[in-house]
Amino acid sequence: MPPLDLSHIPVVDNHCHGVYAHQGPFTPDQWRCYFTESREPKTRTEHVATTLFYRRLVHTLAEFLGCPPTEAAVLAARQARAPHDLIRDLLRAANIAALLVDQGYPPPDQVMPDARVGQLVGCRTLPMLRLEVLFQRLIGEHASMAAVIEALRTELADVRAQGYVALKTIVAYRTGLDIRTWPDAAVAAAFRTARQAVAEHGAVRLAHQPLLDTLLHVAFAAAAQQELPVQFHTGYGDTDADLRLANPLHLRAVLEQPAYHGMPVVVLHEAYPYTREGAYLAAVYDRVYLDLSYATPFLSYTEMLAFTRAALGVAPTSKLLYSSDAVGLPELHWISAIQGRRILGTVLDEAVAHGELSTNEAEAAGEAMLRGNAMRLYGL
Repeated sequence: MPPLDLSHIPVVDNHCHGVYAHQGPFTPDQWRCYFTESREPKTRTEHVATTLFYRRLVHTLAEFLGCPPTEAAVLAARQARAPHDLIRDLLRAANIAALLVDQGYPPPDQVMPDARVGQLVGCRTLPMLRLEVLFQRLIGEHASMAAVIEALRTELADVRAQGYVALKTIVAYRTGLDIRTWPDAAVAAAFRTARQAVAEHGAVRLAHQPLLDTLLHVAFAAAAQQELPVQFHTGYGDTDADLRLANPLHLRAVLEQPAYHGMPVVVLHEAYPYTREGAYLAAVYDRVYLDLSYATPFLSYTEMLAFTRAALGVAPTSKLLYSSDAVGLPELHWISAIQGRRILGTVLDEAVAHGELSTNEAEAAGEAMLRGNAMRLYGL
């Protein structure tokens, strides 16, 4: 029996990135690098081609492009289409209602403007503000910690008025999710180190925990006052992240802080491999939501089934959000939406078979996870 059909539901992709203006031509080695988080050269150009995610992408994309299911044929077929046509055709086929786009990566000069993507596809595009990019700019502009904090409060005084629908932090990549309150002396020392980097290099990559944590607390207070969602990268990422420190359970001190109770928290990437931990947080904290991402991490179909089962096994379906975390290539937005619906339909069918949901309830849960929950959370 086929899984519950959710293909008619337009998805709200609650976390993704911009689409590259340049779409090739790519050599096989160049194209493969977009489907791994590794920075190791042999993994990027050789081993990634043997992953189940990559093989599934090649086979599924070949069917869409009408070519043989080989890497060479797929690359030739995608390059036969103009970049605008490729982006339009794939994203329209994905049936996307809205893209919530992290503005922090890739750099703006590498991506097609979000508004242009929206015009091509016929969907809404809504920006999210990456906090670390803002912090780094302010540290470069101001010579004292007090001035940075004052400027940050001004910048975040009315985030929605600037057009943003959420904030995003990658502190898990930098210093981990154990976000603390630090003595003034430690913050001052970290600020001096950061300013020295600005003086020497013209900019700073903010990985100084006392400084980063302190600025995050300022941002959290602003988000709580505005009831503005904050997305946290958690779990699987590139080698910048110490995966042990990307477990969302480290967020307990933030979640237990009464001053932040107005701040909705979105735990990204199903916190993989800590999906049950992320689902637990969504189950016990009113304002915690768990994002289910079906393009990144780069997992096999059965592994995506497993994390979806784990998430639905613990968290309320009203607290789960669809995303792709697609970066750069439109095939990632597309395959995520196509196969994310199929996986959710399979798992919801299992719940019906076990007597946990009626068919109507399963369909309503599918609509909520793919679209409705995000519409409500972000006020779309």
